[in-house]
Amino acid sequence: MANLQSASLHATGGHIYDAIIVGAGVAGLLAAYELLRSRPGASVLVVDAGLPLEQRRAQPTAPMGGYGGAGLFLGGRLYLGAASLPVASPVTAPAQLRLVISGDAYLARANEVDALLRTLGAQAEWQQRPPAPLEQAIQHAEAVGLDYITSYPSRRLSQEDKFVALGALHDRLVAGGARFLFRANVIAAEREGADFALTLRPAEGAGDGAETIPERLCTRTLLLAPGRYGAEWLRGLAAALGAEVVAAPSTFGVRLEVPTSVYAPLTDVNPDPRLQRTTSDDALMKTYATCPGGLVTPALRYDALVASGTPIMRPERRGPTTTVAILAQPGVDGACGAWRGGEESARLLNQRSPGRLIVQRLGDVRRRQATSMDALSANHVRSSDPTALPAALHDAYSPTYWRAFEDFLARIEQLAPGVQADDTLVYGPAEERFWGFPTDDMLQTTAPGLFVAGDGAGQSQGIIQASVAGLLAGAGMARALEGAGAG
Repeated sequence: MANLQSASLHATGGHIYDAIIVGAGVAGLLAAYELLRSRPGASVLVVDAGLPLEQRRAQPTAPMGGYGGAGLFLGGRLYLGAASLPVASPVTAPAQLRLVISGDAYLARANEVDALLRTLGAQAEWQQRPPAPLEQAIQHAEAVGLDYITSYPSRRLSQEDKFVALGALHDRLVAGGARFLFRANVIAAEREGADFALTLRPAEGAGDGAETIPERLCTRTLLLAPGRYGAEWLRGLAAALGAEVVAAPSTFGVRLEVPTSVYAPLTDVNPDPRLQRTTSDDALMKTYATCPGGLVTPALRYDALVASGTPIMRPERRGPTTTVAILAQPGVDGACGAWRGGEESARLLNQRSPGRLIVQRLGDVRRRQATSMDALSANHVRSSDPTALPAALHDAYSPTYWRAFEDFLARIEQLAPGVQADDTLVYGPAEERFWGFPTDDMLQTTAPGLFVAGDGAGQSQGIIQASVAGLLAGAGMARALEGAGAG
């Protein structure tokens, strides 16, 4: 495999690219692949704020960004079943967001992605059904009234499969003329006639050894393909370029921390079990981003400090606690009704504790009393966030949330006894925000020449869906370039 850094960009001069793709996850990489396949010789630059593959592999923790994104680098499950773009919502969705692809057309593209990954070295065999332990876990969840979200039929790629495929894809893209620029943040974008001008800055932590980042780049077509945590950035840039942006109701809640042994009945079968339950008032209660032996980490997102989970990749380095978020995702109708105002919890808690998360014992949440420093120090579950402030967060959430939370947690208790113990730690705020982007069938937004793809655009949940989005966007960019007479 070629040295990935050697293919990085060192200078741009006054060059105008045919295509700049921001985001080196599978959506961005497959868009580059399809564009170069459809239009050989096109000048393509892939920009990412994270690290090249080999440098990502050397990190002791698992950063979400960088070559391969989160899904393929950290995950590895390929689902080849019925799906759509955008992802079908179990709650009411904004009316402006139309279906782009589904049914047989989607499956044909999904099979195309799978065939490509096989040629790149991802050779894991298909499993038509979950293995017996997971099938039993699904049955147990259903028995207590929870949906256990799985992806079958599927292939589960090994670490070796993933890294071989990612490396081979990189080499193929470079051989086709694609260039890469890592540790670079795109901080602004504007129109220059029919083209786009991007302003860049070095990403945080890009030390003296990092390559020079050009301040400005120009391109004829632009694809914004960040992962889920780039959704707010995508919203800002797309709006600045004149694309229509549709806000979905905020997803909000808390993050729990429990002993690893308590959640082990779930995580021993699946390290990130996704459990959910739809409420009668148009909301979805769900677990999110489970990190066995991981850390609760404050993260700045959506102009708020929120409780995130940091996974620890190496088992020998994992800690004594597991963290998982319990989120409420209201639909459009629910957010106007029983779930109105849920997005205010993050603002209230950030005002109460500037620059720090709030942590409260679950027993104190139920008694509606603040957790003291003495109580936290004596607690059986020790906080993995040394900066968290013991205080009160219960009053920042509505009774609607806590009723749904208690019902949901009581069901999880039947699968993982001890999760609703008084010593469970509750961190706030936890929040996810999503925006939709009306597009044509090739994922071109209402701003001509501007395309969006992947999880950050709210279109996909998983490697295959994001890859299909990338193929569509790459084909769309090739068509746009042809129409413009470029190249």
